[in-house]
Amino acid sequence: MDVLKKLRDVKLRPTKQRILLANLILDGKNKHFTAETIQKEVSTKGHNISLATIYNCLNKFVNVGLLKQIDQQGEVTIFDTNVSHHHHFLNQNTGELTDIEPNEITFSKFPKIPRGFQNDGVEVLIKIRD
Repeated sequence: MDVLKKLRDVKLRPTKQRILLANLILDGKNKHFTAETIQKEVSTKGHNISLATIYNCLNKFVNVGLLKQIDQQGEVTIFDTNVSHHHHFLNQNTGELTDIEPNEITFSKFPKIPRGFQNDGVEVLIKIRD
């Protein structure tokens, strides 16, 4: 699917920056990345986008469901192109995330959900190190 259609389908104006970023990250492959790694990739392709603009674009993509933001690990925000409910291993030495399929983890009991809230899915982050 072409990125212009993806952006328009979620009611995002296809700005030059959004198109460039969408072409880099929304290519149908599951990937994990930070805004900083995307900025480096943009730069190596001969483009210049400020980190603030990259964060703004990525956050918009999260808000409309094109990306998922993984809970912040320290000061780094990790983004995921796989927006389905799934789990991760987090390598604490490298910061690398690896997907775990939802059917690979089972739960025997969940805590009671506070009044006024509903379960919106469960995602497990398993921290690993060398």
